[in-house]
Amino acid sequence: MRKIKFGSVEIFGYIGIITWVTVNLLRGYAVSDHAVYVFLLGILPNLGAAWGMTMFGKWGVVFILKKKITFKIHLCLCAGVFALALLSEIIHHLYLNSPFDIYDIIITAFAQIAIFTVPLFLKDEYFGNFR
Repeated sequence: MRKIKFGSVEIFGYIGIITWVTVNLLRGYAVSDHAVYVFLLGILPNLGAAWGMTMFGKWGVVFILKKKITFKIHLCLCAGVFALALLSEIIHHLYLNSPFDIYDIIITAFAQIAIFTVPLFLKDEYFGNFR
């Protein structure tokens, strides 16, 4: 069995999961009606979900496919999570009468850019000899 090396993707992933859970719990309470607070409650679950899904995707590649994470796989994971978020936003708009929220897409793009570039700059171990 392969062991996951704890790197920046896991740090982002755990921060994302904690953010997603916390914000979804706070949505049930009327803590504040300040516009910034309400805005953050609207977009932060997207950030958390994007980071968490990328981490789980990495684990799936390592544990299920038994492959080493490379630059190409990392790029595909990040692009795939962004594509799924965009598809989800479109489906919710078309079939569930939910408005298309461009801010959700922007925060998801930011999340994927961050989780893609930080491991490259830090030269995380799981990239092997990619430089």
